[in-house]
Amino acid sequence: MNEPLLLNRVKKLNSIGTNTGEYVLHWMQSSQRAENNQALEYAIHEANKRNQPLLVYFGLTKYPEANTRHYRFMLEGPAETKERL
Repeated sequence: MNEPLLLNRVKKLNSIGTNTGEYVLHWMQSSQRAENNQALEYAIHEANKRNQPLLVYFGLTKYPEANTRHYRFMLEGPAETKERL
């Protein structure tokens, strides 16, 4: 994705600046994939801009309507994404 289009989709939600640390964290939640993931693309852009590693985190939470099949699907996504990244 090209940079201007990517940055046009970013919406600042508060006036707090970004922290400077040792890495950029991408909290992967709903889009558990490496391709066509604009939030991940933005995190990659920020990590590259800062010359820092990118850490991708996925936390599995309890969903009231989910069954074993749902959880299997949710866990296969990040495993596949890890391979592609």
